Amino acid sequence: MQSVVLSSLSLLVALSPIALMVAALWLSSWRQQRRLAEVARQIAVTDAIHAVLGAVVSPVVRRTLWGGWRLTIPVPLDRPEIVTPVVEAAYGAFSASERSTPGRVEIVLTQQDRPAPRRAPVLVPARGESVSWT
Repeated sequence: MQSVVLSSLSLLVALSPIALMVAALWLSSWRQQRRLAEVARQIAVTDAIHAVLGAVVSPVVRRTLWGGWRLTIPVPLDRPEIVTPVVEAAYGAFSASERSTPGRVEIVLTQQDRPAPRRAPVLVPARGESVSWT
């Protein structure tokens, strides 16, 4: 009986690195497929918004833990004439089955950063000196 336990234990120890490697490869493949789905969905949502309004926002799409979608869009919240079409276009980029299932699509609106004002370049008058490298 003891030899059976020892041989099965030695077999388990010998196969454990292979099992760990297979599990790591499966986890890596799963994560890569998940990331590719996020990128494809983000491109689809961005194209849908840009087709309606042009390049006014840049959404970020992430997959939730339970398989839903979280869409974060920075928008100018003080301009409803832009916010409403952006949300409608983004929501329209998802399939009807995803839109009809509660909790499947979550849209989060955040305040869009204002562009920093640009200062005019300051021109420094030359002092009559010449820079020479020779």
